[in-house]
Amino acid sequence: MLNPILIVLLIIIAWGLILAVAAPFIRKSKHFSFMGPAIMVKAIKNRKIMDKVSAKFPGIIFSRISVVLVIISSIIAMVFLIYGSYLATVVRNVSPPSLLLYLVLPGINPAIPIVFGTVSLIAAVVIHEFFHGIVAKKHNITVKAVGALFFIVPIGAFVEPDEKEVTEADPVIRRRIFASGPGINIVIALVALLILLFAMAPLATPIHQGLYVESVQANSSYSNIADRSEITSIGNFSGTDLYNIMENSTIKPGTMTDVTVFNGNSSVKEMVPAGLVVLGTIKGFPAYENISLGSIIYSINGNYVYNSTQLTNILNSISPNTKIEMSTLNYTTGNSNPVERNFTFVTGSKYSYYAQYDPTANSVSYKTQSFIGVEISYLGVSSLPINEIRSEVLGTSMITSPWYGTLSTIALPFSGLSPIPGKLASLFTTPFNPFIFWGLFNTLFWLFWMDFLLGITNALPFFILDGGQFFKDTLKISSRRRIFKKLGDDKTIANIALMMNFIVFFLILWEIIALEHV
Repeated sequence: MLNPILIVLLIIIAWGLILAVAAPFIRKSKHFSFMGPAIMVKAIKNRKIMDKVSAKFPGIIFSRISVVLVIISSIIAMVFLIYGSYLATVVRNVSPPSLLLYLVLPGINPAIPIVFGTVSLIAAVVIHEFFHGIVAKKHNITVKAVGALFFIVPIGAFVEPDEKEVTEADPVIRRRIFASGPGINIVIALVALLILLFAMAPLATPIHQGLYVESVQANSSYSNIADRSEITSIGNFSGTDLYNIMENSTIKPGTMTDVTVFNGNSSVKEMVPAGLVVLGTIKGFPAYENISLGSIIYSINGNYVYNSTQLTNILNSISPNTKIEMSTLNYTTGNSNPVERNFTFVTGSKYSYYAQYDPTANSVSYKTQSFIGVEISYLGVSSLPINEIRSEVLGTSMITSPWYGTLSTIALPFSGLSPIPGKLASLFTTPFNPFIFWGLFNTLFWLFWMDFLLGITNALPFFILDGGQFFKDTLKISSRRRIFKKLGDDKTIANIALMMNFIVFFLILWEIIALEHV
């Protein structure tokens, strides 16, 4: 498999060669020109739609609203950057993301679907540029040309106002023009989100109350439980009682137990051994060299381990560096008779673990508690209550937990949960044809996602973005007030803008570098 960085470089080199070959023809043409590494295909005369819209649209009022939206969005964008850099600094034991994920290009970025991503990206860019032009015309700035913009693939449209008129315009007007593009993106994102949260999300309800299966321990007795299915019963536990079965199970570890699995069409029963299954071990702690993956934790010092609460309580009652006896059960596929394995090893320290991997969550009380370094799940299944996965994929977690709900909703494409997978969608009832319902839902989500991303990003006070000029004009306008009079000097404004450019660039670069060196 090719290195993602190499793929990006090959694509950019190929695009550069195309530009080099076409450059002599582009420079001679009235209908083509360069915008950095992109090609603009101009339509000089075809501006009738923009003229009609700008004549009727309340552009001045909208541009004033856009100024407020961009100020708020720039603050949110900076908070996101600072928070991302903070996480990249303190969080450990994570794999760095592929550099392809930083490219907002459908088909190249694996998280962005080609159809939904392309349609929403083009729509977001086109309307972004269109509103720059509408507001410019509303303020009597000449729009010289409109057209399509290409960078490797068609990425939208552009509007070319008269540069001299824009430069000579009052900073208040210029700021409105630059704010209108990100402003309309934020408005569209908010409208799409409101429709999703309050019109569509309430219509999708779970068929059963159970556990959504995210993944299953490979090559184990649990392999018959399919990913993205739903467990509706385990022994005598069913419905919402399943939500805390990992913490509250009373089934003896290793007992062969009936498990009912719903695949979206029908329910099937499987017989699997109950218990806490080891999904992973942590290097530097005793389990890493002793316990094999897929093992069921059977007992510690002769005490059966029924659930994670009991496991935690046992280890919390044992001081670090204490010798313990631990038993595990290992099943092979199709064999109901386990192999019991017994270990004797010295425990590690919970405090040491948190000091290394999550310092902000550490506690002095952990110094007296043992840690063996296992990652576990019940039945070898990584799962979530169906209502929890519902609130995540439908975005309603933004209502109950605004900060983390917003972050998880924005991250859905990177979790493989948008567009909503067909198997997951089949676990819900819809008021009309599921194909149409989920198609409409996914379309609205990607309109929200792409417009939000474009609006927030362009609000950043960075020189190549709308927010860069917006920030400089805001400083210029502020200098008209006595308290900020010193800002009226162009050199002072340029220095402040340069400092903001450095801060934004540093935060972006730091997040990438810090994660690459985890």
